[in-house]
Amino acid sequence: MITTRFRGLHVHLLGIGGAGVSALVPLLQRVGATVSGCDAHDAPMLDRLRSRGVDCAVGHSTSHLAGVDVVVHSAAVPVDHPELTMARSRGLPVLTRGECLVRLMEGSRTLAVSGSHGKTSTTWMAAHLLTESGLDPVVMVGGAVQALDGGGARAGTGNVFVAETDESDGSFAGVEPEIAIVTNLDHEHLRHYGSFTALEDAFHAWLMRIPADGAVIVPTTGLAPRITAGLRCRVLRVGLDAGDWHAAKLELGPDGSRMHVIAGGTDLGEVQVAIPGAHMAHNALMACAAARLLAPACDLAALAACERVRRRFTVHGQPAGIRVVEDYGHHPTEVRATIAAARLGGGRVHVVFQPHRYTRTADCFDAFTQAFDQAHGVAILPVYAASETPIPGVDAADLAAALRARRAGLGEQTVAFCADPAAAIAHLGAVAAPGDTVLVLGAGDVGRLAPRLLEHFTLAPARESPGLVPVVKA
Repeated sequence: MITTRFRGLHVHLLGIGGAGVSALVPLLQRVGATVSGCDAHDAPMLDRLRSRGVDCAVGHSTSHLAGVDVVVHSAAVPVDHPELTMARSRGLPVLTRGECLVRLMEGSRTLAVSGSHGKTSTTWMAAHLLTESGLDPVVMVGGAVQALDGGGARAGTGNVFVAETDESDGSFAGVEPEIAIVTNLDHEHLRHYGSFTALEDAFHAWLMRIPADGAVIVPTTGLAPRITAGLRCRVLRVGLDAGDWHAAKLELGPDGSRMHVIAGGTDLGEVQVAIPGAHMAHNALMACAAARLLAPACDLAALAACERVRRRFTVHGQPAGIRVVEDYGHHPTEVRATIAAARLGGGRVHVVFQPHRYTRTADCFDAFTQAFDQAHGVAILPVYAASETPIPGVDAADLAAALRARRAGLGEQTVAFCADPAAAIAHLGAVAAPGDTVLVLGAGDVGRLAPRLLEHFTLAPARESPGLVPVVKA
């Protein structure tokens, strides 16, 4: 159920081409708001929004504010942006994407998913299960899903609101969920919080808002006990090996996994997860636990038909026997988990990685040098700045040099700095062979490389597989 707070208002969205902000559109339109927006660059997403009657402009201008009642912006838009400055000077309400989401949730039974990694996939799995159960939920995820008209939202008519909530800017703190999932906590977004302890404190304060008849779902390991200390609500712990909800007979394969779901000692039957990797199996367990709290008769077997969110281990094809996979992973923990999933397919794994933001590259530099240990080759592209200013000593060439130093002596394992996509294609064309996987990783625009790699491998002369070579042991 969506609040009618925005009915009859003209809402202008800055950064409308992004997954999180664009997902607001169908929800706002459902309650009768007029929606317009702008983004720095044109993209297919803007064309899809235009087909829904949204006036989408490329570039920014204060003229966009004519007739506007409310301005909503993504976290990527700086606070001193001219459109925001003008909106405030006119006395218009200015909301972040997260603050707008909080207002849309008012009056709903809310399942909120937050954490450092796995939010989008976990949210969508839970939403899929609840949709299949007949609850007709409102859905808000931070990625593109074909079942959601290629976007990230579903304007259901039920009284359950399933939402991915953003901890990166602290906006999740305004959400008052009935049920919350904390997927994990990692050293991410610490420039906003100041320290990892402050991040933990923010999550503890958020969970304290859950009512006594609500619940929080957390991993069995990796969270400090104080995060769940003193909560009024029920705490469910989820793990692959142990927990209130855990897996039995877990089988990991190149195209997904299967497991028996054990809840409170009861075997709820076999569940198949259509995305590979142990981390995705864990995400699925958390989604199953949440879905059963809201829909006790929910058929968990329906998870087998849950499609992948775009850029979450998207397999683009296998021309000339070389599998091309795209993934959004951009933090060292995500890089490591995605490479492990790719290795389930056998053969060698070559990673082409685009670092995302100079600040993240700086904060996680040492961790990045270790994150690629299980890859047979790494090609590093220039940093995707996301409007950030370069930081001396933390550019892509520096990261490639550090990786090369760590892997010294392992002659078969290549590390290359590629100044542009064409150089990366030439490099991968020279090293990849039938049976290998090329993993395109990053949260920037690196995904555009995947179709170009498909074309290159399709047209390139066939090469013999060199067989497996050793990799650095974790």
